[in-house]
Amino acid sequence: MPKALLIFLSAILFLWPITGCSTLTKENVVPLTQEDQNPVTAKMDVTSPVYTFSYDRRMDPAEDVKMYATFLKYLETATGYNFELRPMTPNQNLIEELGTGRVDIAAIGTLSYLKAHQKYGVRAVVRGITEQGKAEYRALIITSTNSKLRSLRDLLGKTFTFGSDTSTQGYLIPLIMLTEAGVNLTDLTGYTFAGSHFDTANAVISGRYAAGGIQDTLGRELANKGLVRILAESDEFPSSTISVSPSLPSDVVKKLQEALLEFAPEGKDKGMLYHWDQTEMPLGFVPTDDRDFEKARTWAVRLGLFDGGAE
Repeated sequence: MPKALLIFLSAILFLWPITGCSTLTKENVVPLTQEDQNPVTAKMDVTSPVYTFSYDRRMDPAEDVKMYATFLKYLETATGYNFELRPMTPNQNLIEELGTGRVDIAAIGTLSYLKAHQKYGVRAVVRGITEQGKAEYRALIITSTNSKLRSLRDLLGKTFTFGSDTSTQGYLIPLIMLTEAGVNLTDLTGYTFAGSHFDTANAVISGRYAAGGIQDTLGRELANKGLVRILAESDEFPSSTISVSPSLPSDVVKKLQEALLEFAPEGKDKGMLYHWDQTEMPLGFVPTDDRDFEKARTWAVRLGLFDGGAE
């Protein structure tokens, strides 16, 4: 099958309709909207502060916006606070934005959290519960369905794509998997950072790269559709977090954490959400603190992704 057709078919299978993704304001803030595209009515006091929310990019940009916009509607209802969604542009660094208070709250993976906590004192308040009912997740290394690769050792002399260089499932965990298999980056013909799990999937499906590291939920979905083959599965690591800027007031953090722990995406709150089952926190959240991340921190330091000490 021609590669261009492969890419087109894969997009049809796991892209949903996209609307409104190219109309961000110059401040790159997305207003929350109802289904009829009317602005959301402000909850409680319209003069109250507006808290800015962002996220690590994971899927197609338009899908990320639509998923998190509906999630913020829940938070507005549950807390009485006002929120704005602020996707990161390619030249912005979410870790810096969150650490310096230009973003108040963010959905970030373990690696982003570790770096943000080390440098700025960012705090993780909850971790997501995955479709397996755990606050841990795995990464997959995938290859094309017609690939001759049968083990990670077969990647010697081949090409590889990671997601973002701040991604846990798209970079940190796949790098751990390669290291444990005795495959160093220098053993590869080449490697790249595709930017997101979505882009990694397309790079592998199209045959541009021999294999790639990806989120387990998306990877299994693609494998079930016959678009990729799973080459290896990782051990469990702490799942994605909702983390807060050190400048966010403690009373706001407390109320936010309470609302997150009461979030029921498969229960009372399901009707207001958009494809929340495609996220890394489909069943809600559990409390967390920095001690939960020691295993990942040890590996990140060992791999030279950061030094693990105060900066």
